[in-house]
Amino acid sequence: MTLSQYHQQYTNQTNEKIQKKADIKKQELITIFNQISFNLKSRPIKLAVLGCGDKRFINHHKKIFKNILKKNIEVSTFDITIDHLDGESNVFQHDCTLPLPNTPYDITYAHVLLKFIEPKKQFDLVKNSFDALKPGGIAIHVLDKEECEATKEKLSNGLWAVSVNQLTKKLSKLKIEYKKITIEYGLAIVLLQK
Repeated sequence: MTLSQYHQQYTNQTNEKIQKKADIKKQELITIFNQISFNLKSRPIKLAVLGCGDKRFINHHKKIFKNILKKNIEVSTFDITIDHLDGESNVFQHDCTLPLPNTPYDITYAHVLLKFIEPKKQFDLVKNSFDALKPGGIAIHVLDKEECEATKEKLSNGLWAVSVNQLTKKLSKLKIEYKKITIEYGLAIVLLQK
């Protein structure tokens, strides 16, 4: 198995560095949940993680959401390639710009994923994350400053910019309720399924 350069750089990181990144994700999610109303009665909470850079994050995602929501969490992780997630359970190879399988979910969560998707398909991913939700569910998209403040469509490192204005205009046009939440390293767009 040959990992992509992106996934290889995660594999080379120490457990401590991965833990630090997980701690940042936890703080971001605490900020997000403090600003939204989320009170699903589901047990366990069904979580779909869209994209995952390293298999060590899979366990972190489960712990973070369980700690914040104080409920058991059932995690399914989707990525376009899954060699880097080998050995973990509930991992599915899937292009998230296409409708998600095994729906509905209470929460869909994409952490800094949109910059890997070409702009013409970014809204497809956002819409699919929303369409996969149960009534009362939420779709969380975390964007870093680099991707949402870029002035060019293509970033210098081969990644893509994300036009928050275009995404939110499309959400408004479809009457999808959303909230923009400033977090320490960027922005979260949270979609609320009624």
